[in-house]
Amino acid sequence: MHKLSTLDSGFLMTESQHSPKHVGCVQIFRLPGRKRTAWLRRMLEDLKQILPGFPFDQKLRDDSLLSPTLVPDDRFDIEYHVRHTVLPSPGNDDQLVEMVSRLHANLLDRERPLWEFHLIEGLSDRRFAFYTKVHHCIVDGMTFARWFRESGSTDPEDPHSAPIWDRDERPRDLNKGDGAVRFVLDGVQKISNGVKTAASLSALGARLIQQNVFEKNRNAVLPLSAPKTRLNVPTGAARNFSIAKYPLNEFRSLAKDHDASINDLVMTLGDLAVNRYLAEKGEPPVEPLVVYMPVNLREGGNREGNLISLLQVKLASDHEHPLETLRQVRESSRSTREIYQGASTEAIQIYSLAVALLPLGEELLKLNKILPPAINMVISNVPGAPETLYFRGAETIEVYPVNTLPPAVSLSITVCSYAGTLFFGLVGGRTAVPDLKKLTVYLDEAYQEFRSLRLRR
Repeated sequence: MHKLSTLDSGFLMTESQHSPKHVGCVQIFRLPGRKRTAWLRRMLEDLKQILPGFPFDQKLRDDSLLSPTLVPDDRFDIEYHVRHTVLPSPGNDDQLVEMVSRLHANLLDRERPLWEFHLIEGLSDRRFAFYTKVHHCIVDGMTFARWFRESGSTDPEDPHSAPIWDRDERPRDLNKGDGAVRFVLDGVQKISNGVKTAASLSALGARLIQQNVFEKNRNAVLPLSAPKTRLNVPTGAARNFSIAKYPLNEFRSLAKDHDASINDLVMTLGDLAVNRYLAEKGEPPVEPLVVYMPVNLREGGNREGNLISLLQVKLASDHEHPLETLRQVRESSRSTREIYQGASTEAIQIYSLAVALLPLGEELLKLNKILPPAINMVISNVPGAPETLYFRGAETIEVYPVNTLPPAVSLSITVCSYAGTLFFGLVGGRTAVPDLKKLTVYLDEAYQEFRSLRLRR
């Protein structure tokens, strides 16, 4: 039995029919050698013989959402979790993206372990795909990326690659006793930690107010201070998915040219693309957009649950000059990290969860038309494997992240690096952003502008 942390529980509390809280990944492979679809289907049957370990063998106990607990599923059904789909001819990328859009919209069944694996065959040029989704309450992006690295092999001749559910990462509290001594010790520890967290949380709140109100720091973002846009509406159940990719070394060099990080350039491209998209709709934002920037808080060998924070970052006010956009985003990102520096992990996570719950409260109380949103979108960056990986001899050629959407937020842009390429996965609410593919067009335009600036130097 394993009790979920406060942040892990938050992904359950903020989930609804229109706002699923699972994360996903699309891996595209090429069949090895002269293998055909018969090999692929034999492989799928082999994978179904592999029973899952923790947390893939766990389901939610019927508890209050204030204290959700994972327990073993004694009726585990591999046929339910491991599925097979065949794309019709011609099997192009647009068909794959549309398929993933539909699969990603569906809630995971809370009566079963919170994951699904889909083998998708029928892609052109001897390709096939894995689409895997896992509930965010049991995994963050960093862990998800690690699982995929560990399930692959650098050896193209290795025939024994294991699927991501073939693992057993039991948290430290799984086998704790329930005796009186343990109960008392846990109680004392929770009270002590609670006092420290409350003090750190108060200090963080005071620092944000001091910076924003008294020192007029534009980068000290308070809750409910983002501009209203068409991205900030109840999303509906349907999803859109779109993809893009760029050479990692070139991307890194473009950022380094201007003393910026890869993450700074990712956020800048996202900012430019979304502002151009909104301007095309006749709705240019009146203020700089505010994004969630997930930050990894994991230390050492800690592998448990979600150890991320969602920092609110104000983006640029200038979108006419790409270099000025990048400068403003770079300074905003750095300033935001400095503001949160020194606060405890627990305090940052609780603050992030509270801010994330505000849009849900607005939506439930019908206040979203009156109050401003907390953020406009999510932009995150997850490092992946630097080397080429194979799955039972099949080369992994592309890896696209598929993120979740917070309440009342209709756009998430996630980036994953793999084998020298930066892969962008965009997820949108289909009602609010029916033409999500246009955003990837604007991403490409912004990227080419930075390339052109470099060539003119």
